[in-house]
Amino acid sequence: MNPHHRLPNIHLHLRRRGDSADSRLPGIPIYDSQYVASILQHIADRADVADLEHLEAHLSPSTLNLLRQIPTHELLRLAEQRPAFCSICVDEPMLHLAINRLRRIHAEQEETMWFIRRGAPAAAMLELFGINEMEYRRLRGVAGPATRRGRTPKLDGHLAEEVRRSWNRTRGSDDLAQRFHQLVDSYPNIHVATLWAAIKEIAS
Repeated sequence: MNPHHRLPNIHLHLRRRGDSADSRLPGIPIYDSQYVASILQHIADRADVADLEHLEAHLSPSTLNLLRQIPTHELLRLAEQRPAFCSICVDEPMLHLAINRLRRIHAEQEETMWFIRRGAPAAAMLELFGINEMEYRRLRGVAGPATRRGRTPKLDGHLAEEVRRSWNRTRGSDDLAQRFHQLVDSYPNIHVATLWAAIKEIAS
C-alpha cells in the first residue's frame, strides 16, 4: 500500500456510483465507522488474493485497486466520511431459514440435555441423537447427573406390560426421541435406563 496516497481522490471514486442521499443507498446504510472500515478491509483483502469475479460485479476494477492501496489506518478515516456510502442487504427468506435452523439446533440441544440430566444410558443417546461415547461423557460432566451403580433393574411383569402398551400407542410417530421423552414423562418414578431397556426388549 502507498502511505502517501491522497484520501480526497478516494472519496470521489467510492461515491461515484451512489447518490448523496443515504436513503438512495440499496439496503440498510451502515453508519458505524468501525464496521465500515472492517468491510472495506475485507474487500481489499479479497481483491489482494485475486478474488475479483464477485467483487467486480459490484465495484469497478479502479475502485478495487484504490481500496487495495489505502493504508489500513486510513480506512477508518475513510469510513467516517458522510454521506454514508456503505450498506447491507438482507435476504429475508434465507435469514428466516437460518433462524429456524438455529432454533432447531437449540431445541435438540435442550432435548439432549433433558435426557442426560435424567441419566439416560450411552446406548440411548447414541441411537436417539447420534452422540458418541466421548461426547456422552462430556455432556454427563456438564449436567452432573447422579451416577447409577450396578445393573439396570428390570420391570416386573405387570409394569412391563403397561410400559409396552404405552410405547406401542406412540408407534405411529417416526420421532423416536419424542416417543421416548413421552414415555419417560409417563413414568417419572422409573429410571430412564430401565425404560430404555424395556423398549429395547419390546423391539427385539
